[in-house]
Formats: sequence, C-alpha cells, structure tokens
Amino acid sequence: MTAIAAALVSASMTAPTVAAQQKSADLRKSYTVLNTLPGGTSNRAFFVNESGIVVGDSDTSTEANHAVLWNRGGATTDLGVLPGDDSSTAFSVNSGDTAIVGRSTGTIERAVKWDRNRRIVELPGPAGAVRTRAYSVNNSRIAVGFSIDANGNWSALRWSAEGKVSELPGLAGDTSVGATWINNRGVSVGGSSASDGLNHAVRWEANGTVEQLPALPGHGDSAATSINDQGIAVGASGVDLDSPSRAVKWTNDGVVTALGALPGETASNALAISNTGYAVGYSVNAQGRHRPVQWAPDGTATPLTAPPGVGDAYAIATDGTVVGVVTPTGGSTRAAQWR
Repeated sequence: MTAIAAALVSASMTAPTVAAQQKSADLRKSYTVLNTLPGGTSNRAFFVNESGIVVGDSDTSTEANHAVLWNRGGATTDLGVLPGDDSSTAFSVNSGDTAIVGRSTGTIERAVKWDRNRRIVELPGPAGAVRTRAYSVNNSRIAVGFSIDANGNWSALRWSAEGKVSELPGLAGDTSVGATWINNRGVSVGGSSASDGLNHAVRWEANGTVEQLPALPGHGDSAATSINDQGIAVGASGVDLDSPSRAVKWTNDGVVTALGALPGETASNALAISNTGYAVGYSVNAQGRHRPVQWAPDGTATPLTAPPGVGDAYAIATDGTVVGVVTPTGGSTRAAQWR
C-alpha cells in the first residue's frame, strides 16, 4: 500500500437496467451491469444502501464523469456538479436516502453533499486545502473524508449534519491522516501516516478520540476502510510499502485477523463490511489482475462472478447485495451489482 486512500477508490432518467446475467455453480452470485448516463460508455458503482439505492459515477456524452444514482429499478439520475465544475463522483448514500456525499471537480476537487431533493452543496475544507473529498455519510447525515494541502499533507475531516467541518486527529508524531468511513454510531476509521510513509489503521470514537488498530504480526503498514454498526472494521495489512497487502478484519475490541485467501492469490484488500458481518473487496492474482471477492463472517473467501478481465467489489448491503465494477478484457469498466 502506498497511501492512506489506496484502500479506496482514490438529473435525467433512463430506461431500467438491462441485465447481463452470468451464473456459475462454483461462484456465489450473478451480476447485473448497470446503465451508464446517456451517451456514456463506462461507469462505476461505489455504494449500495439498505433500500437498494446505488451511487457512483458515469461518463457522459461530453466524456466528463458525473455522479449518478441508480434506483431499485435501475433507472439513473445524473446528480450534476457544483457550478463551474465539469465532473463529479458519489461515494456513498445513507440508509434513509437523506444524504449522498462525494466530490465535484473543476480546477480543484471539492467535497460535496446532495440532499434528499438531490440539491448539491459544497462541504468546506480547512484553510489551505487544495483537494477535499467526502467518502462516507451516516444516518445522522454526519460525513467523513479528507483534504490535502499544497505540501501534500492529508487531514482527516468530519462534517456535521449542517456541514460544519472539523479535523480528526492523527496518531502522535504522524504527519498525514485520512478518514474513510463512519458508522451510524459515529465511529470512524481510516489511516494515519508517519513521515516514513508507513500507514497505521486507526479508529475514532464518536467524540473524536483516536486509537491505533494493530497490523498483522510482522507487518508495519495498514489501513482501515470500513466499519459496521457493530464496530467490526475491515481493511488491509502489509509488511511495508512495497509488500503485497492482505485483507484483514478487526473486532470491536481491536483484535486483528487475516481474512481467507483465494487459490493463487498474491494480495487482497477488504473494502466494506455489512451489519451481518459479510465483507467484500478484491483479490489479486500472480498476473496482477483484481478479482471481486466476498468473505463470510468466519473469514472464508468466495470469488464473485465476473467476466474474463478484472473486477472489484466496493460495498455490500445487509441483504447481501454487492456493488462494484467489472472490466472485461478489451472492454470498458462497468458498474456491477451482484445478488
């Protein structure tokens, strides 16, 4: 892993989704390719909430990416951009569908929030920020993310429901910190980085207190990407910056365990965990290709159906619905939904 955000993915209506179903006896779920916005050829799905609402982004007829929402029937809504910007991405939507967060980009990248009526507003960053992004929002409409200043230093940010920004602390002596997820109890996770570049997985309590989550034995680099409402977190751990990462899970009292590996796997990363304890992410083979994977609560890994090529699973809902991307060999990246 090379940066805090390496664990992540650094209104018009269309017809319902056209299904591209793929089934296999040894793979757990079939997938559906979601529609692009009009004129687009590629898209990505980053999150699905408990109501089946999916958010992500899609290219358009102008080739610029716009944040997009898919309803349960698969119809798309272009969420638009801030005035003067040309592209945007939605990273998550809360369970009540009262808030969506992401980024809007023009000359700079700015964190944004959409309300229930799909109105977009900027979420402010700290003074000196040249790049700001909101990754996650909970049912109280509290959001977390990060900013980067002109010197390349990261700050972990939390925004109140009203949009007031505050900084979350890093570990003592660390120089950069970023928040990746917040649960409905107000507990957040992310990474804190030392001057040597090594990352440390961290968890913030609702009051902002920070604590380090341990890496696997013998590992010095880690990051946490998601936490469920039971306080179970997932992410990745590696020996150092140049070593392959291993998907891991932390219990609510901070005990770390490695998640199961797929045959032939050389690396893996867990990107999300549901309230039922199922996690998703990706596995990497010897050729460096990503393969979408799901982990059961006991850590058993199961590959998700995908076309020949690459794929990543980014989020999982309580009912087991998974979203992410697939990129067929020689084809465009497409938003995918597994059920």
